[in-house]
Amino acid sequence: MSIIKRCKKLFLSDALAWLAAIAAGSMIFITNSYLDLDIAPTLFYITLVFMSANFFSVPVFLAVAFGCVAILTTSFLVDAGYRDHKLIAGFVRCLIALTTITLLALRSKRATESLRRKEAFFLGAQKLSHTGSVGFTIDDEVIVSWSDEASRIYEFPLGETPTLAMVRGRTHPDDLAVIDSVLEQAARQKSLIEVEHRLVMPDGRIKHVQMIANPLFKHGGRVEYVGALMDVTASRHSEEALLHSQAKLAHVTRVTSMGELAASIAHEINQPLAAVITSGESCKRWINRPDPNLDEARRSLDRIIQNSARVSDVITCIRALSRQSEVQRQIEVFDEIVSDSLTLMQHDICMQQVRPHSQLDAPGACIQGDRIQLQQVIINLIVNACQAMVNVHDRARTLRIQTSVQDNEAVLEITDSGTGIAEDILPSLFDPFFTTKPTGLGMGLSICRSIIEFHGGRIWVSSEVGVGTQFFFAIPLMPQSHDE
Repeated sequence: MSIIKRCKKLFLSDALAWLAAIAAGSMIFITNSYLDLDIAPTLFYITLVFMSANFFSVPVFLAVAFGCVAILTTSFLVDAGYRDHKLIAGFVRCLIALTTITLLALRSKRATESLRRKEAFFLGAQKLSHTGSVGFTIDDEVIVSWSDEASRIYEFPLGETPTLAMVRGRTHPDDLAVIDSVLEQAARQKSLIEVEHRLVMPDGRIKHVQMIANPLFKHGGRVEYVGALMDVTASRHSEEALLHSQAKLAHVTRVTSMGELAASIAHEINQPLAAVITSGESCKRWINRPDPNLDEARRSLDRIIQNSARVSDVITCIRALSRQSEVQRQIEVFDEIVSDSLTLMQHDICMQQVRPHSQLDAPGACIQGDRIQLQQVIINLIVNACQAMVNVHDRARTLRIQTSVQDNEAVLEITDSGTGIAEDILPSLFDPFFTTKPTGLGMGLSICRSIIEFHGGRIWVSSEVGVGTQFFFAIPLMPQSHDE
């Protein structure tokens, strides 16, 4: 593109600005030529003020500045001002003032354009991330302000002045206490406020929003907070869907494990049933004697009741493991969960010629969790430990199960005397679809980790090749009340 075309394009792009610049320059020239006043720099300063206020574009602004320099220089030379020392001093002052104001105005112009560019990026980022800006001032009354994106999140018309009543009107009735908590924290001038609550839209939809705010400045009793408001509805729905999928996968795994433990389950049921039959026959014999022994008959009936209750407990546990239900976090005794899991696995452990050694050292330790899911984890770890000792023939197959309380956590340790696991494999053990078994799916330990992490705990492993493997998991204890 030639210079003439470029100049033409520049002029046409901002013709009004050019005309204003020519008029300003002409006024400066006329004033300086026909009036005996040294006010040209003042007039140019006024022109530059308009420019710095974004009235002109940068190219026009520079053209005006250089034009003014040219006009002042030409006027100085035409008037032969170089012959008078006073005129020379005035000319130098004008050039210095003109140059200084031009540089300052140019810097201000560029800073303003940079700020506008950043503002555009910021508004775009807000819209893409569904994050708005909010502000509220704690004074005699609460003054609320927000950005356009925050207005969209609350689904109010753009430009409508926000109020605390509008915020309360959109807040879920059960979460109004959260708004009160925010105001109370702001009144105490807390350095960081972070909350999450729900909104109810006019059509009944529920939104989940998260807000974080910091104090901007303080003077007297007036505090202003500014922060960000993010719409996390999609994230919360995704978390719920993931939790639901994990529950389904865990259910499938439990049912599969029950199929593998069919022999052990049958033994746990047949053993008390055989005792019921034996006690029933004994009771019948004691009653049919010429001189019935009622005391022995009562003892036989007590054994029948005891073994029937045991069968009922086993069946209840099996039904719970096979049932697909939502996660139910309740207060449970940790040692009881471990003991019930061992009861189900007892026959299977013996059939594989494994010597179990249990040491439950967490009496009264209570946790909050889903009993069935935690039993699934324990059963899975015991099954893995027994399978790890199948090829051990040169030493005893021992399985040590120990519970303890450490650092306000209930800890379970399951140790086998198997072949061990190579060190390079250990970091991948809990990854989905990773398995060291020829017919394994690689989901058991991954599900175990998901369950333990859902309960706020952690699971880890240590192993030594040729010696054995130790699996640990720890779950936070329930905080004891002051009454206790």
